[in-house]
Amino acid sequence: MKISCSVCVVNRVMPALPAHLRKKASKSTLALCRHPKNFEYCLILFSAQNKNSTKYSINGNIDKVLTKFVNEGKCTIQLKKPEHDICIQADSIQLKGFLHLLKRVLNGYVLSKELTLSSLSVTPIKPKDIAPTKLTITARSEYPSKGFPRTLEYLYINSIKRCGLDVGILQLMKLKVLNLSDNQIEYLPEELSNLPNLKELNMAHNQLGKGTIKQWSWIGGYLSKNLVLLDLSYNELTFVPEQLIKLQNLFSLHLSHNKLQKLPCGLGNLRSLRIFSASNNKFLSLPEGVPFREHGIPKALNVGSLKEYAGKKVLWARLPYPKGSIPLTLIEFLDYAKYCVCGKACFSLFLRNTHSMPLNYISETISVGATDTIYAPVDCYYCSLKCYNTSFHNRPRYAIVR
Repeated sequence: MKISCSVCVVNRVMPALPAHLRKKASKSTLALCRHPKNFEYCLILFSAQNKNSTKYSINGNIDKVLTKFVNEGKCTIQLKKPEHDICIQADSIQLKGFLHLLKRVLNGYVLSKELTLSSLSVTPIKPKDIAPTKLTITARSEYPSKGFPRTLEYLYINSIKRCGLDVGILQLMKLKVLNLSDNQIEYLPEELSNLPNLKELNMAHNQLGKGTIKQWSWIGGYLSKNLVLLDLSYNELTFVPEQLIKLQNLFSLHLSHNKLQKLPCGLGNLRSLRIFSASNNKFLSLPEGVPFREHGIPKALNVGSLKEYAGKKVLWARLPYPKGSIPLTLIEFLDYAKYCVCGKACFSLFLRNTHSMPLNYISETISVGATDTIYAPVDCYYCSLKCYNTSFHNRPRYAIVR
């Protein structure tokens, strides 16, 4: 049996080297074999730097097999002679199968016919036979007829006029970057939020603006914690849903060249956001995420319902509420929350006002015409009189654009 993996061999006799001098893992083929004459088992390691292979005896020569991170596709085989640690990283399913067979060999439970290859007949796995981690498709003829390899981590499907998301993409559990720019996609399925490793999603130059508010249910799930980049520019969007606030670790957000008149009121509460672009839209006002001054103080707010206060606590504590955990009516209630300048959510009980904000608060450079103003209207929500009064007396701090 042989597997394709990345291997780093560490000599335990040698002193530990600084990090920048240590050997890096290299693409390798690791085989488990039995000699046809003397029935001895061995490990054979091939790599680009070691094309002649290295043979390690197994019988009574394995000290430990460290499998703490085997679910992540990592393990270490410690040998007695030579005193080497074979650090392996491979597909977790293939690695588990390999280690299971190795365990049977060590315990003497392997039949003589199961491993019949001699050391001379073992050859490294060819690069073309190794499952890819990156795939780029720029023509319909390049689309895989047999589905996508489950090992993909980077997938680029551009300029082929796709109208929807291929369901095969939803099975790529290792996918980190998904780029579907320059197509004709109108909506994304809710199951997209089930991809546990997706960090970057590029949907620029599509037609998401034709979708309805219910077709944004893909915002949530694993994406709430993992997504760091979202590009929705050039999509003819007339709105961006309030669910955007679910993307807690979003670092880069692009909404340029759409038809947006306003932004989600909780946008300022995306605490990890560092890159934000929303040029070439039709904004009537800007949202506010932190306190600012406003004239005119209302008298009082009514007492809210238990549902209102419970919803505030759930969102403030950032508690997950996946589909199926609570009724759909409550999920919709939480998804469409407004956000106060203090960062807390509010639902039916809030104050709202518009403030004229000097643009030099949020930008070092301002380019306007001779007749244009340097002020922009800011749409503000307040969850309580305390927040309203505090914003009235405090100098504004703007954190929505970074």
